[in-house]
Amino acid sequence: MKGNRAVLTAVVVFVLVIAGWWLFKRSNRGPAVNLLTTFETATKKAPSGIVEVTDADLNGDKKRAIYTVPPSRITWKTHVPEDGWLKVDLGMKPESWEKEGNGVWFYVGVSDSHTYEELFSQHLDPFNNKSDRRWVPVFVDLSAYAGEDVDLVFNARTSAERTPEDPRNDLALWGAPEIVIR
Repeated sequence: MKGNRAVLTAVVVFVLVIAGWWLFKRSNRGPAVNLLTTFETATKKAPSGIVEVTDADLNGDKKRAIYTVPPSRITWKTHVPEDGWLKVDLGMKPESWEKEGNGVWFYVGVSDSHTYEELFSQHLDPFNNKSDRRWVPVFVDLSAYAGEDVDLVFNARTSAERTPEDPRNDLALWGAPEIVIR
């Protein structure tokens, strides 16, 4: 009986040591990468000329955000950490909520200078869909690019591909974008 208890105690101690090591290792992976702090170094393309950092309030939920009038593209050269995920909240300025339009199409992709891979797309249309009158949280898994230097690309478009352009009241917001460790 004492032998079984000693083996069980040894197994429990071993499991606790391994779990503690694993948690310690994960906690030392580094801080999040706040893309707003590197906004000035990002490449920005927008025919409207509007791509700027602003404070945005959507139904009382305030965030620092990138405001742009589509079509627009913002590209960051960044290093993707192990277990890296993009965390961003999508929205449209409240001024667009009561005005006609067909909304904004948001796209996120990664380029390694040779190829582009779209990782995420989302359509927001607060005029026709009242549930889009808020921040829409998005998490995009970047782990396929762990350890690599890539171009992280945010695109906003006025209409879906192969449909007529409708830029009416397209006031896009990328809220608090950052690369986090999960």
